[in-house]
Amino acid sequence: MFHLLIIGAFLKCAIAKVGFEKNNISQGFEALARAQCLLRSKISLGKMMLLAQIEESLEELAPACTLDLLGMSHTPENAERSIGAIAALHELLRQGLDVETSCQVQDWACFLHQALKKLLATEIVKLVPWDSLAITRKNRKSLEAQNQRIVIDFSSFYVVLLAHSALGVSSKQIDVHLKA
Repeated sequence: MFHLLIIGAFLKCAIAKVGFEKNNISQGFEALARAQCLLRSKISLGKMMLLAQIEESLEELAPACTLDLLGMSHTPENAERSIGAIAALHELLRQGLDVETSCQVQDWACFLHQALKKLLATEIVKLVPWDSLAITRKNRKSLEAQNQRIVIDFSSFYVVLLAHSALGVSSKQIDVHLKA
């Protein structure tokens, strides 16, 4: 069993290498993530140097791969991958807002704006709830004064605000139709 896990992890790494060589970043990223899961599944494998290298690679690739996966068409075949991409975006946003050093996003304004353009309004609202958005914008001036990075700039704030407004208006219309 132990040897099968190691072989499986190496196979996933080989698939990742082929994906990267063919410029299919999301395929390579997903294969690395599966290798990571295999290595983490056994405590004794969790201490391997390979796992540390895979995790470092995943951190570096996360922003680009997340954007790549978010750009996929909304089809039933891509549903699971899309959910994973949104979860990855949520984690990157959490790291950015918490000012974690492990976060690999260099230009938050550009990254978040590109990501938000690829999401539906319902996905944006789930990603950035209203309370979170209000607190983030309120803290922005103090962050600027401390020369810290701004994660949600005005352009992204505006997109999120429009998503919240659109869903708010559409839900009010549904309530009106139900009452009529």
